[in-house]
Amino acid sequence: MKKLLFVALAAMAASCMEKPEGGSPEPPIDVDVNHFQTAEAFEVPVEAGKITVVKADGVTLAEADSPMTIWVPRMGKTRAAEGITVEFVPSDEYPSFEGNKAQMFQVICFEDSYDGDYDYNDLVIHVMYLQKQNIFGFAVQPIALGSSKSIKLGCVVYKGNKQVYKGFITPDGVDCRKQYFKSIEGFVNVNNRNEVDFIEPQYLGSTIRNWDVSKIAGDGVMRVEWYIEVGGEEIYALSTAYLNKSFDKTGLPLGLVITTTGTVFVDKDGGYECGFDWFNYPHESVHIERVYPELWSWLTTDSTYTFSEFYDGFEAPKNAYTACFNGLYKATTLGSVTDAKYRQN
Repeated sequence: MKKLLFVALAAMAASCMEKPEGGSPEPPIDVDVNHFQTAEAFEVPVEAGKITVVKADGVTLAEADSPMTIWVPRMGKTRAAEGITVEFVPSDEYPSFEGNKAQMFQVICFEDSYDGDYDYNDLVIHVMYLQKQNIFGFAVQPIALGSSKSIKLGCVVYKGNKQVYKGFITPDGVDCRKQYFKSIEGFVNVNNRNEVDFIEPQYLGSTIRNWDVSKIAGDGVMRVEWYIEVGGEEIYALSTAYLNKSFDKTGLPLGLVITTTGTVFVDKDGGYECGFDWFNYPHESVHIERVYPELWSWLTTDSTYTFSEFYDGFEAPKNAYTACFNGLYKATTLGSVTDAKYRQN
């Protein structure tokens, strides 16, 4: 098992069944946003006649023969083999190259009110981001629902600082329970017992979106900020534009965006490394401090930490849902994220 360093966490919205609704904090929250940013932009270097391959501890993030900017997880290095690596491969030794390509995955864990219990499981989704040449897009895979409330999922897409898109990605305004979890009642995949049947993991075409970046004015890397709407209130994941809607009154993030946990899985069929964002989130109504005290310390203090020092995706701690073991993050179907039928411009 390989280890990646540092976590990728950001923030989204709070709480669950029978919790006080609360409201977005006023006046503006005084927080160090950079403390919670655990993905960063990376300029891919190129050499004439060669393909640049960028990896994070063996997992391929990008292939390019011309300059491009990508997102990579923030990581520390304790051994030469760890962290972000760059390899230049002669073009004639890379016959499968079809143009610049980059991809990244994240697990996003929401709460559903501003007065949360910090179990971070009210809505859990797995997102794939993909760029092929000029086309950038994403696809959403539903994982868990630990809320009784009606939740709608939305996102804001940027090119650099330019807002490209903002809106719900649930079709016709339906909520996530209906769209993602087949209208099943009760909690879904949060308590380590078969209170409901597991939903077959898949990325849903109804929430695939993509854009032709060449048609969008301005510079900068494409990025996505996620939010949910609960009772008419929008709650964001570490948005710099909606900072007050990303934190509670104490300045704590109201959700998590996991980019790397330190555990790397190997796909049994393809043999490739994957899954370093897969996260075993807490059980329903279990405070995350009881499950991952090191993570809570990072969220509540100025301390930094290395996720891989305390996290093992293969063995979930007590009061954590065994999402990895149950195969919730494995996708059996994935429509083409860059297919023209999902084009937004």
